[in-house]
Amino acid sequence: MVSDTKPTAVVLGGTNPHIRLIELLQARGWRVVLVDYLDAPPAAPHADLHVQESTLHPDAVARVARAQNAELVIATCVDQANVVAIQVSEELGLPHPYSFATASLIGNKGGMKGRFAEANLPTAQHIFLGEDDVTDLEARIAHLTFPMVVKPADSNGSAGVRRVDDLEALRLHLATAFDISRVRQAVVEEFVEGAELSIDCFVENGRAKIVLVRRKFDMLNVPRDKVIQSTGSIAPWPLEERLDEVEEILSKLAAAFELDNVPMLVQAFLNDSGISLIEFSPRLSGGTGSAVTKMISGFDAIEASLDSWLGNPVQVALNPSGLWLMTNTVYAQPGTFDRVEGVDALIDNGTIARMLPYKTAGMEIGNDMSTRSRVGAFLVTGPDRETVLARTRTAIDQMEVYDTQGNAIMRKDIFGQLAETD
Repeated sequence: MVSDTKPTAVVLGGTNPHIRLIELLQARGWRVVLVDYLDAPPAAPHADLHVQESTLHPDAVARVARAQNAELVIATCVDQANVVAIQVSEELGLPHPYSFATASLIGNKGGMKGRFAEANLPTAQHIFLGEDDVTDLEARIAHLTFPMVVKPADSNGSAGVRRVDDLEALRLHLATAFDISRVRQAVVEEFVEGAELSIDCFVENGRAKIVLVRRKFDMLNVPRDKVIQSTGSIAPWPLEERLDEVEEILSKLAAAFELDNVPMLVQAFLNDSGISLIEFSPRLSGGTGSAVTKMISGFDAIEASLDSWLGNPVQVALNPSGLWLMTNTVYAQPGTFDRVEGVDALIDNGTIARMLPYKTAGMEIGNDMSTRSRVGAFLVTGPDRETVLARTRTAIDQMEVYDTQGNAIMRKDIFGQLAETD
């Protein structure tokens, strides 16, 4: 029976960061219904009710919202679920921080890149393709230079994102990208060299204020034509004299998409030529992102995002802790996940600060070394970069992932942060 004493919020996606969102909603007097197609997503025990439906089907989400008399439908850190939350909220007349038209534009990488170009924002040269456009592919890419990157237009996470070095590989990975894309479209763009940054900011009165910058690390021992993925990041990464320049570009980015009083997660390369935008989303970082942001900057990004959805103005106030923090994503070989061992001892002796599980026992581990292959992430803190690197090495050595057959399946050979020397 639906409660008639508390307003109901429907949260899309049972990811670990949404545990904090659920707790905040409940602390503010909301009853929380979680929608997630999985049997036991991490956030399910924290919600008042778990409904097994896909977060990617607007009609199903709308049915749940109507049945539960929901006054809020929200997602804060899952790309396509955010789009659905905006769509359903607009349809039902519920609060939402920007329009469905804007969400749809951002949710399709081709539309997003097109707006980048219209607004004269710095980004890689690119083309946007549908399945029918590949017959004259060589002519279409004549103005581009290899290596290139292929991306499905609307995939979650890194699924289908591949580097290609020649036309044959481009055709192969375009076919895969079309299969992954629900709209069967893809973006092909020139590969940009440089430090890959993940920038969390919040748009306050039209100005994008940077909250935290992370430097991401490449995955080792996995060919880039198989996956382009990160094994972790370190923060805070100093922009120093380039801070004003980057904030100005991010403010122009927000204006180009008519965004205000919203978080923005921006992926970009930074090199001697300046910043090059990869993509962005008006949402929080997934995985460990929001926890890291609060731990280092003092800014509660999830609470700010909730206020954004509710239409409450947010003032960006930072209170840096002085900590360095390394996020380390744990990948495993394909199989059925059972457990991670060694974590308790590592926490007890201070080697790691926190473990965030992405999978519960019985969940399948994917075989593509993208989001589906992640079983969790651990955070390492310290007073300087050298300390967090040393602690990360110790943790990787002493931690192990096991499948339901008792096999040790953690990929310990991929951590690009262990090769960090500059």
